[in-house]
Amino acid sequence: MPLRRRRAAASMAIVSLCLLLAVPITPAAAQPRDRYAAIDAYVQERMRATQVPGLSYAVVGPGGPLHQRSWGLDGRGRRVTADTPFLWGSVSKPIAATGIMTLVESGRIHLNDKVTDHLPGFRFGGAAHASQVTVRHLLDHTSGLPESATFQVTDCLAADCPPPAGRIGDLDEVTPLGPPGSTYAYTSANYLVLAAVVESVTGRPFPEYLRDAVLDPAGMHGAIADAASARERNLPPGHQFLWGAPSAIADGVDTHGAAYGYLGGDLGDLSAFASLQLRSGRLARGGNVLTSDSVRLMREEGRLQPTGTATGYGLGWRVGGLDAPLDGAIWHTGATFGYSATLLLLPQHDLALVLQQNLHGLLHDEAVMQAGFGAARLLARAQPPTDASPLGYHLTTWGVTTLALGLILAAGRSAVLLRRPSRPASPLRRTTMVTMWSLAGALPWTVLVPLAGETDPRRLTMWLPDVSLALYAAAAAGAVTVALRLALAVRTPSSNHPRPGANRH
Repeated sequence: MPLRRRRAAASMAIVSLCLLLAVPITPAAAQPRDRYAAIDAYVQERMRATQVPGLSYAVVGPGGPLHQRSWGLDGRGRRVTADTPFLWGSVSKPIAATGIMTLVESGRIHLNDKVTDHLPGFRFGGAAHASQVTVRHLLDHTSGLPESATFQVTDCLAADCPPPAGRIGDLDEVTPLGPPGSTYAYTSANYLVLAAVVESVTGRPFPEYLRDAVLDPAGMHGAIADAASARERNLPPGHQFLWGAPSAIADGVDTHGAAYGYLGGDLGDLSAFASLQLRSGRLARGGNVLTSDSVRLMREEGRLQPTGTATGYGLGWRVGGLDAPLDGAIWHTGATFGYSATLLLLPQHDLALVLQQNLHGLLHDEAVMQAGFGAARLLARAQPPTDASPLGYHLTTWGVTTLALGLILAAGRSAVLLRRPSRPASPLRRTTMVTMWSLAGALPWTVLVPLAGETDPRRLTMWLPDVSLALYAAAAAGAVTVALRLALAVRTPSSNHPRPGANRH
């Protein structure tokens, strides 16, 4: 080769090498890892801030998990892994709705079917109202059932709990919020009725049908759908706060609650459902659970008739409602006693985020759920929200507890005074003391009575164990204090007590 050609070839090689070295391969490859590292750090910080004992999460693509992490301990003190089962709460609803839509596609159910066509015993709001409620109204929470109906028919953890059809009679006397389709109110009672519809149509228990129609085809082979599968998976108890300390006291599964809150499983199970959704209902090995048209219909935001107001809810999914860049998200959160979960689909990124935690309580819901939303914002290349704090829970718990302790001391003091000889007092003083103690003793009842009208006291104890126990103690001590103070006010002054000015020798 001539010298000139050798020099030209050498020069080209050097230029090519320089260009190759200039290509930013390392930063491009590191970008997902850096983003995942930021999400890991954020989620761990939220765990510490909210005292969550155990957590498992994954970033999911159409083919399955792209990144997953697990930290902490379960309710039996074992290390949480990707195989640790959790309960998903209302994340069950989009899964249940998927099962119902398989019946719609097969023609066995129609969205505009009257519920009474399948459940003649359905009498919510009276025969006239019940006869106008459709399957669609149940799916998008516009049946007229109020939020409080959730506590009347759900969360039955006893072994002899009736199936869904055996519970709908408890809705007969519930007053509707308005005509079907006119008012949106999120309540799990709608999905309990849907489970009864499915069982009537198929002649099978809802968990059994759901497993064949959705769970197994989607690859959710370890999913929990009833009490029996919870035992098979050795589901550990979840955690609830007891006066500020996470305690593994939340145990039990509503064996007939798969449609509204008692589905569960491990990280792989929830990730499999997220992947199915990113594939628009198609199965990885061919075929589908739902057609893309049904998947799209489920994600359409509902509209109230006749106002046309958007409800923010589709058929089993929450639609939008989050700040950018999550404004296009399709999502659902869920919680049951001691567990919480988040599922966010980001269709514009072809990604999803799933997150499970083994702690929950109504008064710190926002703080606990922020882990999922903040992680999703980081995944979408945005900053997570300002940290939410469980301060409200602590203020409420210790405020009610302080009131209870104060009234217990007051009741004890009143009992001591009642055993002592009485002293004469002016009518004004007696009236003032009785009024003051009556107001203090009645204070916990002003909270307890309205709550008792909305829910079974046992369910209140299940959702808020420490607050409810303190409230019951305060109510009991308050009633005793009022009774003792009234007795003190009306008893006759003792003749053995020296009269004012009498000889004291």
